[in-house]
Amino acid sequence: MTGSIGQAGATDPLPVAAAPVAAALTLDQLLGRFAGMSGLQAAFREEKRMALLAAPLVNEGTIYFVPNGKKSRLARHTAKPARSVVVIDGSALRMADDAGREEISLDKSPAVRLFVDSFVRIFAGDGEALATMYAMELKSEGQRWTLKLKPKLAPLDKLIERVEIAGEGVVIATMRVVEIGGDEAVTTFSAVDPQRKFTAEEQTTLFSLPPKPAAPPPAGR
Repeated sequence: MTGSIGQAGATDPLPVAAAPVAAALTLDQLLGRFAGMSGLQAAFREEKRMALLAAPLVNEGTIYFVPNGKKSRLARHTAKPARSVVVIDGSALRMADDAGREEISLDKSPAVRLFVDSFVRIFAGDGEALATMYAMELKSEGQRWTLKLKPKLAPLDKLIERVEIAGEGVVIATMRVVEIGGDEAVTTFSAVDPQRKFTAEEQTTLFSLPPKPAAPPPAGR
């Protein structure tokens, strides 16, 4: 009798507690995490896939974001294949590359304004503004999530079919913008720092266009 009890104790495995399952993120929680970012810096690799091109157009560089309500600022510094800088600051979009410089007043360009506002509002976690512009659908498994945005406002709904963003926690991994005609841009992010804090000097240099190149000296000198 004693031996049988000892044998059972030796062979019966102890019950193992099931690992806790992480709760799925809600849309409010996700946007709340974005809204809590002190700043953002990430390397990006963008592939523009167009029906007329055999191979995608590829751009690589770094993005920077400083949240500040309606005055939030976003800068995109492209390093490859050619250097360029795009700065979104308030109601203006400014660009500079080897071909020159351009400034677009977002107040006078509704399509550009909506498209630009989309990215600024996503990084800022502005759920109220996003709900006005998009029908939103979030799918999440634990901390991994995919957010699908379908434009509701003209003229963006005539240009963009959907935007899909995927990530984990507060870190964005990919962003896919699908146009109505089928062309798309897929951006992959790496080295993401969602709590980047910018010094006053960095806010000046990173969110400004580079200085204009010096004019060449007159011929004959």
